[in-house]
Amino acid sequence: MAEHTQKTRVVATAWRRALVLLIGGLVALPYGAIAVWSLGLWITGGPLSARLSSLVVLALLVVPAVLPVTRALERTVANQLLDTAIPEPQRRATLADTGRGALFFAGHIASGGILILGIAFVFPLCAVLIGDALTSTGSDEGAALLRDTFSITEIDATTALIVGGLAAVLIVVVTIAAAYLLPWYATLLLGPSRDEQRASEAEAARAGQRREALARDVHDSVGHALTVSTMQALVARGAIERDPDAARAALDQIERVSRAAVAELDYVLRVLRDGDEPRDDRAPDRRTLADVDSLARETRAVGFEVDLCVDGHPEKLPASLGREAYRVVQEGVTNALRYAATPRVTVSIVIDDEELSVLVENETSAVRVIDGRGLAGVRERVAVLGGESSVDIVAERWRLSARLPVRGPQGGRGT
Repeated sequence: MAEHTQKTRVVATAWRRALVLLIGGLVALPYGAIAVWSLGLWITGGPLSARLSSLVVLALLVVPAVLPVTRALERTVANQLLDTAIPEPQRRATLADTGRGALFFAGHIASGGILILGIAFVFPLCAVLIGDALTSTGSDEGAALLRDTFSITEIDATTALIVGGLAAVLIVVVTIAAAYLLPWYATLLLGPSRDEQRASEAEAARAGQRREALARDVHDSVGHALTVSTMQALVARGAIERDPDAARAALDQIERVSRAAVAELDYVLRVLRDGDEPRDDRAPDRRTLADVDSLARETRAVGFEVDLCVDGHPEKLPASLGREAYRVVQEGVTNALRYAATPRVTVSIVIDDEELSVLVENETSAVRVIDGRGLAGVRERVAVLGGESSVDIVAERWRLSARLPVRGPQGGRGT
């Protein structure tokens, strides 16, 4: 069954490519007729005006080859019949693009014209020549046809058969080679140029990096919100009867954290849908390292002690660096909320003119680090900024450390 399917696919591909060549051959007919007429005028020495007119007509026949619509039609034929995936151009065609399109058009009608020549003349002629050779009457109708068509005075049946056979073999070889090379030829000449391909690859790489950054943001913000909300819910359940005010405060905190997470998720979805950063006032406030006190307060509200030490001025950091550093701290605190052996986490931040260092640690009962998506995101963030990070367990304390250059890929200080 699979072999039959494969054979069917091969036959279908061969027919589609033959159809593309036949289309080129039909387009080539007026070109061939006018070329023969013009050549005849010059060989027979027709009137000068007629000969010059033939050159003007031939020049006008070049015009379709350079028209944008011709390149668009050729691209459509290639995508539909040759199984290519040539994209639509994203900019106005350059002179080089026009030249490549004209070259494909010329090759298309030339290879198609050769096939039409074989079907309409060479193959029937070979059939006649073979018939002459197989009959005992000594007929030379095929040789006579060659003499009359090409004004050859002397050619015998044997020579005619050899010439006709070689021409037929050559046409078959050229047709098979053209059909085999058509998809490659179309992609090369109708597709984007090398500069466009490099630009497209660079854009795809930037888009991939952007998607990875968005995935990290969603993981960190939503993961932290869910962790805090879960713990606040536990606080509210335990205090709902004995301390209604504390329960209401916990529910308020759940609401604030949830709204922030929803806003972040909505922002990410709009970026993925539209492809650009939102330029309206619906974009969420993106926390930076200057907001680390708020993170500490939220963590303390669920019953966790936070020993926070900040040496330096986080508000003077570049905004992008401050955001990424905040995410690193947030991921460390979230891991502490989930896995710490005791409800306490230590956060140390040191900022100087050259380097920003972050250390988040808590007691743990684990004997080895379990690497998850969040920690992988930390490594990616830090690597993009040209820094270094590590996660290890030392003396029963889980430690996340990161060192980021203040003057690195993100440039100098600024806001």
